Amino acid sequence: MPTENPHESQSALIIKPSSFGDVIHALPVARAIKKAAPHITVDWLVSESLTDLVRMSRYVDNHIPFKRSRWTKWWRPEILAEIVTQIRHTRRKEYDFVIDLQGLLRSGLMTLACRGKVKAGFANAREGAWLFYGEKISTPPGVVHAVDRYMEALGVMGLPKGSGVGYGLVESEAETAWAASQAPAAPFAVVNPNARWITKRWPLERFGLLCRELEKRFGYSIVIIGGPEDAANGARLAQMAGDKALDLTGKTSVPRLAALLRRAEVLFTNDSGPLHLAVAVGAPSVSIFGPTDPAKTGPYGQENLVLRSGRDCSPCFNRACSYNHECMTDIEVSTVVEAWATESAREGKARGRITI
Repeated sequence: MPTENPHESQSALIIKPSSFGDVIHALPVARAIKKAAPHITVDWLVSESLTDLVRMSRYVDNHIPFKRSRWTKWWRPEILAEIVTQIRHTRRKEYDFVIDLQGLLRSGLMTLACRGKVKAGFANAREGAWLFYGEKISTPPGVVHAVDRYMEALGVMGLPKGSGVGYGLVESEAETAWAASQAPAAPFAVVNPNARWITKRWPLERFGLLCRELEKRFGYSIVIIGGPEDAANGARLAQMAGDKALDLTGKTSVPRLAALLRRAEVLFTNDSGPLHLAVAVGAPSVSIFGPTDPAKTGPYGQENLVLRSGRDCSPCFNRACSYNHECMTDIEVSTVVEAWATESAREGKARGRITI
């Protein structure tokens, strides 16, 4: 339980190394802790590749980089030595609360290795991770979305969930200035044609047609985004989109992308990390879902437009498809454009989900 003396410091370690969208879904937990008990120091164990994201949150005091990829080859002597060093570093501090929101074997082992008075994680954690928790977090019936599920962790800390959900992401002046220098002068739409799973990807050719329709119907300039690994996709889409498209694929850090999204009229995207970043900074979004369930891991709240097929096999949560990705190809360019064209969408009113 948190101390009743606000002048007596306490500390909490949140273990949530990955992935991009999941870490964003968990950030409201840090906000809720700080709102309910400002004297609690919040540390976050996160994958090295996502340190920029966690560093942006005003509610996280310290971040601990986690070399997640190294654990896949833990048996190698040099890597085992590195893991031991990381564990020793983490054990320097004793926490009042260690909360594992990842719920996998690696995070369970990190929970075990950490020094904490209360160690908690989800009762249904996978890979046997629940064995390492002294306190189990149960998810009540009706709690579906990842954000709401993570917020249940506040109960083991004796803290209220509070009202509202916030992320507290802040960009530096330099990052804001970069976005201002890159953003088109005219209203613009950000387009992300990428996703880690091939089954999550709407056809690139349709994104190309969408870009042209957005320019014709709404007068939008187009800004294309993606990671360095998406460079080929970005270049192809830029050719399809026309001369006015700006390809920033591989050129945006997380803070820069956040600053860019704040300036955009809207983000059009597959189910991927930038979608959840847009939600966290309050940017409107139109997302296309197929194999995954927006009720569980979609954009949080009703302010974002979600398009999905009504096929019986969706969501399947599979990374391969035997049906020619029909849950994605069912969604036509005209459907996306008309959905965004509605007055309620353009005025930022509740949009919710559209099943075709």
